[in-house]
Amino acid sequence: MKRKGKIFTWLIVITVLLAGYFGTGFYSLKSGQHALVLRFGKYVRTDKTPGVHLRLPIPFEKQIEYNVNKVQTVAIPVDEKEDIERMTGDANLIMVSAVITYEVKDLKYFLFNARDQASMIHAITQQSLTRQLVEMNVDDVMTTGKSNMRVLLKANIQEKLDSLRSGVWIKSVELTDIAPPPEVETAFNKVSDARVEKQEIIKSAEGYANAVVPNARGQGSALISGAEGYAEERLNEARGKVKAFQDIYTEYLKNPSITLKQRYLNTLEVIMNKCDITVDSDPGNSIYYLGKEPKGESK
Repeated sequence: MKRKGKIFTWLIVITVLLAGYFGTGFYSLKSGQHALVLRFGKYVRTDKTPGVHLRLPIPFEKQIEYNVNKVQTVAIPVDEKEDIERMTGDANLIMVSAVITYEVKDLKYFLFNARDQASMIHAITQQSLTRQLVEMNVDDVMTTGKSNMRVLLKANIQEKLDSLRSGVWIKSVELTDIAPPPEVETAFNKVSDARVEKQEIIKSAEGYANAVVPNARGQGSALISGAEGYAEERLNEARGKVKAFQDIYTEYLKNPSITLKQRYLNTLEVIMNKCDITVDSDPGNSIYYLGKEPKGESK
């Protein structure tokens, strides 16, 4: 009886131990967590959904849990000793600071393909930043080209990380500070102020041109319209004269002698208007004087 009790007790103990042992195959994931399942150290699968999951108990399989939604950052410079001076495409020195934020895109690549993702991202960002700056001039870096450079940097860094199968997704690239080196800051600021003043003058000139040119164009259009109207008026007048001449010529062809008599009378009238002719109004006198009257004689 005692022997049967001992056997029963051992069965319970063994059952509890086996249940506890196989219970080690259960694990749970929280929201945002992924788990790599390894069988004797070799990758088997990635569990991504929150909740309870099952794997083979230890030592056959184990899981590595990681919060893939955790946002991590890489700063440039890492410390004050890091040199952040770079040269732009127009041979100017400039200091650029940046902050890169990233998340895990593929946990398998993230854990197995790189030992230190932050250092890798730092090195790739330094390389991409240097390459981007040598393709730009300092004015663009300091002003309008900053936003475009940030977009290009993010794309270049992501492309390089993907080619290395880093399992990293770049969330953002922020250029926190862009400034000239302290040794040349005063001279740089003077040049920058001169450029700003130049742009203001250009804008003022463009504004003046925008105000004057339309007015000049309007005056030019008015002059052209007036000239076209005057030309049309003179053309119509000339056409009218031609028409009148053609009508007269048509009538002349019908009776040329009348025209000749008219021309004769017109010519005679012109001659008489130029001569000093005196005609006595008394019909009884038979002497007429053409020209000036002789001195000492009366009519």
